[in-house]
Amino acid sequence: MTGDDSGAGAGEAGDRVVDAPERSRYEIVRDGAVLGFAAYQKAKDLIVFTHTEIDPEYEGQGLGGRLVRAALDDVRTQGLPVLPTCPFVQGWMAKHPDYADLDYRRRPR
Repeated sequence: MTGDDSGAGAGEAGDRVVDAPERSRYEIVRDGAVLGFAAYQKAKDLIVFTHTEIDPEYEGQGLGGRLVRAALDDVRTQGLPVLPTCPFVQGWMAKHPDYADLDYRRRPR
């Protein structure tokens, strides 16, 4: 999975978002270097995003938004709802109503 393929928006040509399940996080990578990550905990019927971090050297370039968009696009393909306990993911989802269907808290139980 790559940020370029997910519609995550324009960025550096080499930016890509990958799932690193062995570290329980999605990473945004450029030229082999991890620029940031969105940590998650995966349960049987749910994925919880717990923390998002971008290297301070790259803050303010829109990497966090591209990272979250690509991660949520990937989660959507898995058919899992998202519980965004991370304030950044929660805020991003609130600003993008086209992702509201993924929010576990909004789903009927």
